[in-house]
Amino acid sequence: MPLQTYRRKRRFADTPEPAAGGKRGKAPIFVVQLHHASHRHYDFRLEVDGALKSWAVPKGPSLDPSVKRLAVEVEDHPLSYAKFSGDIPKGNYGAGHVDIFDYGTWQAEGSARADLKRGELKFVLHGKILRGSWVLVRTKREAAKPQWLLIKHHDEFSSKSEADDFVADEPKKPVAEIGKTSRRKKSASLKNGAFAPELCRTTTAPPAGDAWLHEAKWDGYRLLTTVVAGVVRLWSRNAIEWTVRLPEIVAAIRKLKLDNAKLDGELVVLDGNRADFNKLQARLAGENDATLIYMLFDAPYLDGESLRDVPLIERKQRLSKLLRKSKQQVLRFSEHHVGAGETVMQQAVAAGIEGIVSKRLDSPYRGGRNGDWIKIKARMSDEFAVIGFSQPQGIRSGIGALLLGKPAEDGFRYVGRVGTGFSAEKLRELRTMLDKNIVDKAPSDTSLLERKYRNNAVWVSPKLVVEVYFQGRGGNGLLRQPAFKTLREDKTVHDLSEKTSSKKTSAKAQPDKAQKAEPKRATPSTGEIEITHPERKAIPALNVTKQDVADYYSLVSAWLLPEIANRPLSVLRCPDGIHSACFFQKHAGKGWGEHIKSITIKEKNGSAEYLCIDDVLGLLELVQMNVLELHPWNTHARDLKRADRLVFDLDPHASVTWKRMVAAARILRKHLASIGLESFVRTSGGKGLHVVVPLRPTVAWAKVKAFAQAIAVAMSTLQPDEFVAVAGDKNRQGKIFIDWLRNTAGATSVASYSLRARDAGGVAMPLTWDELGKVKSGDAFTIRNVPARLQRRRGDPWAEFERIEQGLPKID
Repeated sequence: MPLQTYRRKRRFADTPEPAAGGKRGKAPIFVVQLHHASHRHYDFRLEVDGALKSWAVPKGPSLDPSVKRLAVEVEDHPLSYAKFSGDIPKGNYGAGHVDIFDYGTWQAEGSARADLKRGELKFVLHGKILRGSWVLVRTKREAAKPQWLLIKHHDEFSSKSEADDFVADEPKKPVAEIGKTSRRKKSASLKNGAFAPELCRTTTAPPAGDAWLHEAKWDGYRLLTTVVAGVVRLWSRNAIEWTVRLPEIVAAIRKLKLDNAKLDGELVVLDGNRADFNKLQARLAGENDATLIYMLFDAPYLDGESLRDVPLIERKQRLSKLLRKSKQQVLRFSEHHVGAGETVMQQAVAAGIEGIVSKRLDSPYRGGRNGDWIKIKARMSDEFAVIGFSQPQGIRSGIGALLLGKPAEDGFRYVGRVGTGFSAEKLRELRTMLDKNIVDKAPSDTSLLERKYRNNAVWVSPKLVVEVYFQGRGGNGLLRQPAFKTLREDKTVHDLSEKTSSKKTSAKAQPDKAQKAEPKRATPSTGEIEITHPERKAIPALNVTKQDVADYYSLVSAWLLPEIANRPLSVLRCPDGIHSACFFQKHAGKGWGEHIKSITIKEKNGSAEYLCIDDVLGLLELVQMNVLELHPWNTHARDLKRADRLVFDLDPHASVTWKRMVAAARILRKHLASIGLESFVRTSGGKGLHVVVPLRPTVAWAKVKAFAQAIAVAMSTLQPDEFVAVAGDKNRQGKIFIDWLRNTAGATSVASYSLRARDAGGVAMPLTWDELGKVKSGDAFTIRNVPARLQRRRGDPWAEFERIEQGLPKID
């Protein structure tokens, strides 16, 4: 249809819609707009021959290939319409609110013009939501306007999702109110409450390219603002109202004279150009009169206009202009730099800032942890002298924690304790070295060391130097969240200086000025992660406490973390011990701790945040949440669509002897070896065994599932009296179920070194194939005897697991 039809239907003096315009780019564009007209619908538009071919899709596009969506052909629109969003006033054609739902480029599989004429257009979309292969098919129905069907093809981007699953739940203006400007009518489009903030994913390096902007990561409290009909309210990230606590911030925002707005930023106290979190805490506690600063970095809504779908760079420009006009010192604009992320990170580190936040220039404001914003923290480290240690407690051996010091004018200055990040071997090695240097008197002032630890301390002559990670300095200059990095055998205490830090550190350690607030209490084996109710019985039959669980996981973390780090994780929580209610959890919870991360994974009805950790501090924060068992996916966060290992869970009927279990694992190993696959074995910590196959390069889930099923079926066919490949007790009477279902997307299996929530306190323990015959049961290794096993064994039985490169062979 020519653009004359489009122009004839509109009075451009009365509507903000564009009359013409728009430039053609290197690739044709597409846009989908959500139109709140008299009948809500989606408008699907493809650039063809310099205009937007358009269809009205009442229910919106579906990503489900089995769903055929009616698409009614309407008049062509100008290319400039692809960027239109806003309100079409009442009385105009198509009156109502228009939002941009998705935008990107597209390509026809053949000739777009010829295929449209023929009535079947196959094409590929490259959008943020709509991606992959699609088809438009014209029906033979007689109607006033041509009717088509919009259908998604089966591919890696198809799912059960509908367009409405991706639409934010925000009310739109009724048509009757569009164009009216009273305060009452404007406020109708805003909820009088908190809104979901954009959240950051964590990465280790800033993204490259000019598609990202980079800001300082401000060390403060996230603060959200809503202004509805001129009333200012402040909210924490978790929707707790802070309006009464911050009257000076409220007063400053009122001076902006906003009728309706949503603002996003960070509440900080500045020390020069660097945010000082300790001073902020003291200020909020009434212990100092430091100036509070509201560092603003986004505005998803400004005076009558939702900016949620406006690109971030434009939202920031609007916000910057607003703050420049107000010239209030309490309200600051968070400056940014486009591109050169690595350079910005280096500058932030040099300035003593804790890291940066990188954001996509063109990203909308969607709320949640969706990958548009990522944070990169500069993990500080420094070198310290070991001036003493605490005795181990519970199942821990060697030492409990190292006591650290820095050279000072009168000897050494105590700076903190570190009790995490050690392997069992390192604990033993350090104890052997320190026993040679024990002295009677502390080499430093110990007044900052808590009395309960001071009485248990063993002092040594400062000869060893260690490098320790930490997250800044707390009250009285003590290290925050320290974790052991390495023993610096190349350094002596004479090399240490108060003014320099390791050349290998990612940020210089600058001690903060002492505050009145008490430093965070540490536990004997978990450093800065506080374990509450450490005496609570987790496994009553063995008298295992919550503290014992924390000590165990700290001890095995060097072997456990490679199994679970940066993978989606399901956990079994037992808040009152294993004899009370226990439950699995896979989604990240609020208030679990700053070291517990999340991974956004698409589900049937949208997406969800799955648990993930990447270090020992996150592991111990899980223990603090009463986690006993750890069950990772067989895939890594960087490639969720492909598996990097296969797990065959040999699950016996109660009548099956352990001798038969050992024989079954060996038979499975032999079958796998016959087709060129190496495998590894571990006890399950319960009654079974796991045979695990590393896959490198990774393999698509569909192929992994089919292969695992084929192996299980083949073995049950060859030895039907021994094996079964179908779940259910009635099927496995006297047999061993080869559970191949662990090898599908979203399925999990227990991690090596994970505890099991059973009376025996079993541990899923990796073995060599040679020692399998010496093991007596699936729960032979427990929380009580694993520490001794780790001390005795000469090496990791799975040391070669990560080095093997093997794919799946074709099987008939």
